[in-house]
Order: sequence, then C-alpha cells, then structure tokens
Amino acid sequence: MTRLLCLAVVLTALTGCDSRTPEPPVSAPMSSGLDLDAVDGTVRPQDDFYRFVNGGWLDSTRIPPERASYGAFVEVHERNEKRLKTILEEAASADASQGSDRQLIGSFYTSYMDQARANELGLEPLAAMLSSIDDARTHDDVLRLFGQFIRMDIEHPFAYYVDRDRGDTRRSLFYFWQGGLGLPDRDYYLKDDEKFAEIRAAYVDYVKTILSLSGQIEAAEAAPRIMELETRLAEIHWPQEKLRDRIATYNLTDSAGLEAMVPGFDWAAYLGSAGLGDQQQVVIGTPSFFTGFGEIFAATEIELWRSYLRFKLINSFSNQLGDDYADANFQFYGKALRDKEKPLERWQFALNNINGILGDALGRIYLEHYFPDSARVRTEAMIDNLRAAFRESMDELEWMSAETRTQAKRKLDALTVYVGYPGTWREYAGLQMRPDDLIGNKIRGLHFAFDTKLRELVDGPKDGEFGRPTHTVNAYYRPTAGELVFLAGVLQPPFFDTEADDAINYGAIGAGIGHEMSHAFDDQGRKVDEKGENRDWWTPEDAERYETRAARLVEQFAQYEPIDGVPINGELTLGENIADLAGLTIAYRAYKRSLGGREAPVIDGYTGDQRFFFGFARIWRTKAREGYLREKLLSDPHSPGPYRVIGTLSNMPEFYAAFGVGEGDALYRAPEDRAKIW
Repeated sequence: MTRLLCLAVVLTALTGCDSRTPEPPVSAPMSSGLDLDAVDGTVRPQDDFYRFVNGGWLDSTRIPPERASYGAFVEVHERNEKRLKTILEEAASADASQGSDRQLIGSFYTSYMDQARANELGLEPLAAMLSSIDDARTHDDVLRLFGQFIRMDIEHPFAYYVDRDRGDTRRSLFYFWQGGLGLPDRDYYLKDDEKFAEIRAAYVDYVKTILSLSGQIEAAEAAPRIMELETRLAEIHWPQEKLRDRIATYNLTDSAGLEAMVPGFDWAAYLGSAGLGDQQQVVIGTPSFFTGFGEIFAATEIELWRSYLRFKLINSFSNQLGDDYADANFQFYGKALRDKEKPLERWQFALNNINGILGDALGRIYLEHYFPDSARVRTEAMIDNLRAAFRESMDELEWMSAETRTQAKRKLDALTVYVGYPGTWREYAGLQMRPDDLIGNKIRGLHFAFDTKLRELVDGPKDGEFGRPTHTVNAYYRPTAGELVFLAGVLQPPFFDTEADDAINYGAIGAGIGHEMSHAFDDQGRKVDEKGENRDWWTPEDAERYETRAARLVEQFAQYEPIDGVPINGELTLGENIADLAGLTIAYRAYKRSLGGREAPVIDGYTGDQRFFFGFARIWRTKAREGYLREKLLSDPHSPGPYRVIGTLSNMPEFYAAFGVGEGDALYRAPEDRAKIW
C-alpha cells in the first residue's frame, strides 16, 4: 500500500513518555526476515558473528565496477536509484507546468542527458567566470572570487554552512570551516607512506590534465605549485578527531574579531562578494587555520591563486563539461584514489546533482509512490518504545547522578522525531530550469540554494527542514534543532521489513533509531542541552565516570587494523562507536519490552534474541575497495561495517547469552574489559 501525499506535510512530533507497550499494528503471521542463504555455517557465531551472518553474501558478492564499496546501504540505494530514474524520465517527457516540481527536475535531467551538447560547448558556459579569474590582479580580486565561489559551492580555502547558533538556537548563523584541499584529508598530503606518495603524484597529474584541457599553457609548472599550496593548507588543518569538539569549534566572532584573527585580510571584500556583507557575527570553526591562512594568502602570488581558482572551478563542473573532463575526473577520483573500475552512468550523475539542488522536489514525488504508510506507523511505534526503554535505562545507571539524570530525561523528552516526511518542505518558486542549459541550470540552482540560506540568516531557522532528500538511505540527529530524522529512503528491507517479525526489525532499524537517539547523549551530545545550545549539563563526577567508560571503546577500536598499518582511529570514531553500542543496547531493551512478558517464537530455527542480533549484523555487511577503505579510515567518524558488528557485540552480555559465548571464544571479552555506558 502506498500513501499519496498530495503535497501535505505529515509531522510526527514525539514528546513526553508513553508508558504503554506498543503492539505491532498487524495481525498476520510474520516471517523471520532472516537471509539464511547468506549464513556461513563453517564459522561459529561465537568467533565471528559478522562472518557467520554474512559469509555467504560476502563470498558471492562482487563490488560493482562503478562502486567504491557495496553493502546493505548501497543495495537499498541502488533500489531507490532505479525508482528515481523512472521519476526523472517521466518528468522529462511530461508536459508539466512551468515552475512545478516535475518541470524543474525534468528540464534539469534533460539538459544533463544531452551529452553531445556538453561535448560541443566545452568550457564555453564557464567563459565569463574564467575571464574573471584571468583578470584578477590583486589579492582583493582573489578575495572577491573566493566570495563568488561560496555562492556556487565551489571548493576554496574556506568551507561553510548555515545552522542555528549553538549559543542561541532562536537564530541562524554562518559557520566558516577549514577547506581548500582537493584530496580527502590532511593525511594524504602529510603522510610519508608509499601509497600516499603515489596518490599525491596522481593528483598532480590530474591537476595538470585539467589545466591543460582548459588551455593553460604553463599547466605543467602550475600543477605541482598548486599541490605545494594545498600542502601548506593541509599543514594548518585541524585533525579530524579535533573537529568533533563542539565547544572548540564554536567561536562566535564579529568584524573586529575577524580582523584580529586574520590581519590584513579584507573580510569586507570577501563577505560582500558572497552577499554576506551585513552579517554582524559569524562562527569560525578552526581559528588557528584562519590565522595561518592569512599568512599563506598574503605570501602567495596572484599568478598561483589564478591557477588554483581556475582548477577549482573546472574541477567542480568536470562531470558536466564533456567527456574529456569527466574522464580525467574519474581517472583520478574514481580509479587512482578509490580503486573503482568504471564511472557511474550519466543518469546517475544527473540524479546526484538533482538531489543536491532539487532534493525536496524529487522527494515529494518519491513519497507519492514509494513510501508505504505501514512503514511510518510501525516505525513510530518502535520509536515510542525505544524512547521509553531509554528512559528506563537512565533509572538503572549506577554511574549517573540524580541531577544529571533529571536533565537527561528532559532532553530525551524534548527530542522531536520525523519519520519519512519533513516538517518544512523547501519550495523553488522563481527558480528557472531549461532543458538546453546544463551549466546554467546548475549555477542557478546553486545560487538559489545559497540565497535560501541567506534568507534563513534573516528570518531564522525552520523546524523540520531535512538536511538531505527524504529518499536518501540514512537517518541523522541534528543537535542544534533537537531533531531525529528517519528518512523514507532507509525504511525498507533489510533495515525495516513490514512483513517480518519484530525481532529482526528491532535489531536493524531499531538499533538505528537507538543509535541516533543516543547521539544526543554521546561524548559530544552531552555538551548540548534540550534547547540545542552548548551547555555541559553533566556534573563533573558523572562526566569523569562516563569518559572512563568511553575510553574502553577508544582502546578497543584502536586495536582493529582493517588495512595493514592503517588502524581504526579510536578517538575519531568514538561518538559513532558509543552510538552503536548504546543504540543496540536500548533497541534490545525496547524489543523485550515490546513482547509484554511473552516468549518470542522460534522462527526458522532461531530464537527472538538470536534474530535480533541477526538484524544488526546484516545491515552492516559491506565490501570496500582498499583505496576507499583507506580514505574512510582517515576521515570518516564511523568504523568499517565488520567492526561495528564484532566491536559492539563483544561488549553486550545479551549477545553472549543468546549464542553461548564463553571464555576461549574469539568474541569473548572479560567482563571488566567490556564497555557499558547505557
């Protein structure tokens, strides 16, 4: 059954605590939801539960040549891609009214799929911008180009976003962040390993290729100099684990503060060219980077900045400029960096761009066809149950004082949850999309999105506006808004199966719900109060006890080495590892609570508890190319899938009981070594 939206907004705002035990709103017999063909019977679950549940799938699955990794998330993503392709093709052929969702996405899609025209035009659509770069003669000229790059979301030394003020969530502010790197992380520039040296050499070749294609005569000389410039930027970048600190990265600054932070840098020229000239305050995420950048900026000659800007502009549009540029981009970012064998198809690139510019327009149509109301209703019942279970768990925490517990419950009750539908849809009135103007469409779309953010700085934040399209296979917690969002795209098998018994669903999407919920209370979430503002509401004693327990996870995960010589960064992944353990623990409690004292049936030979853990292990099945895995180990706060399973389960007594794990088994950890937080 599908739910027709008719452009109505359905908002689920959950407050307070429901003491009832929700019952599944179905009466038909449920399946186990297990993928028994994926089980590897040669492996004992007590030794490697990840392999036991997923070994058959791992052995029979090959990463598609156009993917850097493959797993449950990508499987669902591909399912959604096919659905969305149908929507795009129908929109492209429809006689839709001007300015409607279907006309906008249909025209953008039509323009993107005209590959012959892209090849014919080449750099012509960027001629005006390239001319502005060539005309730059002073550092202030460069600053103004940086500002224009903000409006077009083109990489330059400063990254940015708009969000609620962490000190006063009634208003929105502009946040500036370190940026400017074409490689995924500072370590790619700074590490001496042979593999990183190979990637750096390939990057220089790529920069040279792009500049040569654009007609820059001195491309061979400019490319290594751009690499040197980016290396200097990398040297002053904060490491990823430090960027997690919500307090250290919140530095409210006015114009006088900006001038003191970066002496000689004309902030008025920069902000004015971006349309930010009237901002009285901004937030600087990484102050030492900006101070260091000021020195680099002044010492770098204009000629090099022109080459840098030229490369960044063309690189940003490389997949829309024609085959030569797209192929060069793939040869580096796809093949050399992430070990892919072939690029995505053109329609997939079109879809990715539409998601970024017209995500809500596409999402509205997706929901009309592909989001069953039964998934929403049952997910909401699970969320009620998990919230109640989380509240109960707080009463049993021996390390948490009554003072902290009271505030924790207040924050838990204040969380607003959205299932499938945003509370506020983005509208696109006034945006023009033409079927014969790909680059123009993208630039207009980027300008429109940026201008929308500028209005938010004036009008204030909007509750329930999703951070990504609702057909995305994901969920998230937004601290400053106190919002938990479970996107429609993820509410399908294997994450959520409306025809399966509760056990597998609580282990899968239930653990995901608990995961996002617990982010409000992890090592950074605890620094945010129920209003979304920075305030450490824990007593010092509670914080110390919490950090002692969390340190066990840091130590545990730092021992895992997915690639020889490249271990998991236990500090960087701490928040996600806490959320995995807390989420699964709370989901298990909620599952038992949902049974209302009844014994779960044995289905397909497995008990309810065993099926619960099957559900968790299956959603993290994944295979990754080494280049992509290396990138994630250096920059991603999430641990790789196999370690999210074995690392989490080896800390859970309930898993030990379900599968009889004991001393001598590979997954066994002595009780005193196990992490227990929630």
